[in-house]
This record gives sequence, C-alpha cells and structure tokens, in this order.
Amino acid sequence: MIIDARSMPDGTTVEAEVCIVGAGAAGITLANELAGHGVGVILLESGGQDFESEVQDLCDAEESGARAEFDFARLRQLGGSTGHWGGNCAPFLAHELAHRPWVPDSGWPFGLDELAPYFARAADYCQFPADAFDPEDLAASSVEFRAARLPLDPPRLVHKVFRRSPPTRFGEAYRAAFEDPRCTVKVFLHAHTLEIETDDTGSTVTSVATTDLRGHRHRFAAKVFVLAAGPENARLMLLSNRARPNGIGNDHDNVGRYFMGHLTVYTGQTSVAALPRLPFFYDAVRWRSDVTGRDVDVYVGIQPSPAVQERERILSCTVFLETAVEGWRSPGVGALRRIVRLLKRGQVPGAFSEDLGLVAGEIDRIGYVAYQKLRGRSADPNLTMNLRWFLEQAPNRDSRLRLGSRLDPLGQPRLRMDWNFLEIDKLTLLRTQDLIAREFGRLGIGRVQAEFTSTHQPWPGVNLQAHFMGGTRMHPDPRRGVVDPHCRVHGVANLYVAGGSVFPTSGSTMPTANIVALAIRLADHLVASNHAAVPARRPAALARA
Repeated sequence: MIIDARSMPDGTTVEAEVCIVGAGAAGITLANELAGHGVGVILLESGGQDFESEVQDLCDAEESGARAEFDFARLRQLGGSTGHWGGNCAPFLAHELAHRPWVPDSGWPFGLDELAPYFARAADYCQFPADAFDPEDLAASSVEFRAARLPLDPPRLVHKVFRRSPPTRFGEAYRAAFEDPRCTVKVFLHAHTLEIETDDTGSTVTSVATTDLRGHRHRFAAKVFVLAAGPENARLMLLSNRARPNGIGNDHDNVGRYFMGHLTVYTGQTSVAALPRLPFFYDAVRWRSDVTGRDVDVYVGIQPSPAVQERERILSCTVFLETAVEGWRSPGVGALRRIVRLLKRGQVPGAFSEDLGLVAGEIDRIGYVAYQKLRGRSADPNLTMNLRWFLEQAPNRDSRLRLGSRLDPLGQPRLRMDWNFLEIDKLTLLRTQDLIAREFGRLGIGRVQAEFTSTHQPWPGVNLQAHFMGGTRMHPDPRRGVVDPHCRVHGVANLYVAGGSVFPTSGSTMPTANIVALAIRLADHLVASNHAAVPARRPAALARA
C-alpha cells in the first residue's frame, strides 16, 4: 500500500514491526525482502512518487573543499537516487574488503566470502547477470572483446569487468509490488523524518517523528528501526540529541566521520593506433556496438593488481579510456550541460542568464563538439583517448558530515560536508599513471601525456561521482565505528543502518549493487533475529513489477 502522508489527520500514529527511513535502493530492497517473510513494514519517503522541486530543496547542503552537489546527486522521491542512476555494477574484490596495513582504518569486519552470496541475490534486483565478472569468461564469450582486449601484463595490471543494469529505477520497478494487496509494506510518501525518538537513556528507539512541507506531523512506532537515507543517516543521528547531547549513537564522536566518495578525475591523454573497437569496452559511457547494433552492456577498466597495490602502497584504482573531444571541457559546453541537466528536472538554473551567455559566446565551438561527439562513436583507426581515473578514497576521520549553520525550510540545520583527502589518494593516481604509461609503451600502442605529475599539485578537477559513502561506518569496536558487523548502531538496541554510509572502505567499484547486497544481508539478519514472522516463500508478484 502506498499512502500520501499529507492525507492523514495531523498527529496520526502508525505502528508496525519494522520502520525504514528512506525509500531508495537500500530501503526498497530491505522492505521487499522483509515482505517476503510476512513482516509488517513502514517505509518512509521524504518525497513523492516523482520529482518535486520544493522537496528536493531539502537536499541542499553546505559544502567545503571539493563540491559534491548534494542537491543534484541526491533525489528525494520513491526510488531515491536510482531515479538518475547510471546502472553500472561490479562486486568488491577480496583485497578491497581486507585490512591493508598501508591504508589506515581499512578492513571490513567480514570478507568477500560473506558478501558474495548476497551480491548474487542483488543482481536480480538490479537486473544484471550475477556471475559475469571474470575477464577471461568475457573474452571467451565475446568476439568483440577478444578483438579489443589489451594484452596486459597480469603481475602488474589487470582488467576489471563492470556490468550495466538497464538501469533499474527502483521506484518504478517495485511500485506495483508495494501496491499489491498481499504486500505487508506500507509506503508513506511526503513523510520527512525530523527526529529519531528514544527512551530517556537513548538506548532504545521508540518512534520516528515526521512532517511534510505543510506542517502536518505524524509519528511512526516499531520494534526495529532502520535508517536507509544515504548521507542523511548521519544528519538524522546528529539531530536526534534529546537523550544524548552529541546525537544518537555518537558517544565516541564517530557519526559523520570517514565520509568518502569515489574520486573521478580526468587527466592525461594517450594516442591509440589501430585499435578501433577499444572504446566499446574501455569507456564507461554506454557505446553502441557496430557488430550487433545494440548498446553494449559490459565494459572493462584497467587496475593495478593487488600485489602491485601492496608493493606501491596505494589504493584501488580503475582507469577508463574515453575518446577525446576538443572543447568538451570548455566553459560554454559546461554551461550547456548544466542548463540541460536542470531543465530535465523541471528546474530553472539559478545562473541561467550567465550560463546562457556562455553558451551564446561559444555556439560555434558547441556545434563542433557535438559533431565530434557523434563522429567519435564511429570506428576511427587513430584515436586520442582521455584517461578517466576512478579512485578509491582512503578512510579519513577528518573527512566528515556535520550539522551546518543554515536552516532548511523545516527549520532544521542543513547538512554540512567537509570533504578532505590524504596524500595516498594523489599517490594512487601518480603511481598508477606510471604503470599505465610503462605498459602502453611495452605494448607499443601509444604514449601517455601526463598533466598531473606531483602530489604537490592541486587536484586536476575532481568530483565525487555521486557515490556518497561513510559517515556511519561499520566496525566491531564502538570506539572506531558507528554500527556493528550486522549494521546495528552501537549502544542502541533496535536501530540499524543500511546503505553506503556503513562502508568502511569504498574500493574501486560502483556502490549501488553492493548497497543492495548489504540490505539483503540485513534483512536475513532481522529475520534470523526473530524480528520477523515465520519465514514464508516470497509471492512472485512482490519480486518486481
């Protein structure tokens, strides 16, 4: 059942066995899994079924250092940020979950053998093949990849395979499941969480208080509560400070810390000769195959091997090759991208006249760029390729989320992001760049023209790729983390956290499918912990519309 909370009488209280805050990939997966066991679930969504600019304004945050563009990257609507998810998927690698002595605060409390079965189940939710991430299997099954594959030196550099979800828009794909009369989930739209309410000691959650933009207030009570709202998880815990002045679960000042994102950097170029099909598999942007006439649903990146990462004392990193287009990064082209991006969401850009002026001033260049982008999709025997770096960020206690000084329309402090890096982040790019240059030279396919050559240089343009992780990190020791290995908040009996905010490290892989995997794992734990009814077989209609 899907209910607009604005239609309920002011002051209504609703009860269920489990209450989940946030209806994105993690919240919808968790609710769907629990429904398969007959568990009564409340699923709270701050927005509606579609994009609403007034609600979206609640995502705006204060940002220092590099910008993350929270107001664009996050979506407050049913399905959350899967509403504009690119659909790229890959599992963690074993060494990315392990403790690495040269990476402070690295290591998950469990390994890949624990996570892998849940990733296989997550593939069904995200609609991609679960067992198709071996580069050798890809080469055996794809004539095109065999023709394009670079013969890398395995001791130093290896391939990593990524699969594409359609992409699955969770709000659309699972809406009918929640509307099914057999479903035990009640979805409440326009239910913006104000506070996590606890007993006098702050050790047990009793309810969640919500409102909408009109001021209607409601309360949702349950036996178990799960926060599944991305970076908002930390904000809600800090806001809920009646019983504990530092915020719920924050006795050791860990809530909001270790905030991470995947660092996406464009720097360096290489000229590649006589490899016309290279872009079809080494470019993370969707490409149309000249053999099948369809968009390819798989691509690869180049990574330093685990042994080289240990030898060089660097993080995990993936390098993609994208066809270079002259002028693509010019101010006018950037302004046009901003205008189109916002207009697609029904928003008028704040600096519309300024951006429009930039577009008008570079109209010839923009036409040339558009032509080159289209031409770049054809098989060209001599290609200039940009190097796109997809870097793991090292855990950093001083990279954090906190409550800001500005208030949102509901009178609450907005989220503030202080995004900070460590030297190992830059070192990873530099050492990997050297490996790539040497390997391309060995293969005789081209030379790498490096632009970033020293850790003393500023970052050559970096963004978070909208992959927000950390802030409620997982660790068995409450002095070093916010949630335990089962994602229960330390010191709180019945509060759990789902989503990328619990990641201790990010690896060099896309987070969404792994977030879904952890949500399934949490559902199994809640069922096994007797928070659920007797397990029942999931009705087929609940799986996906």
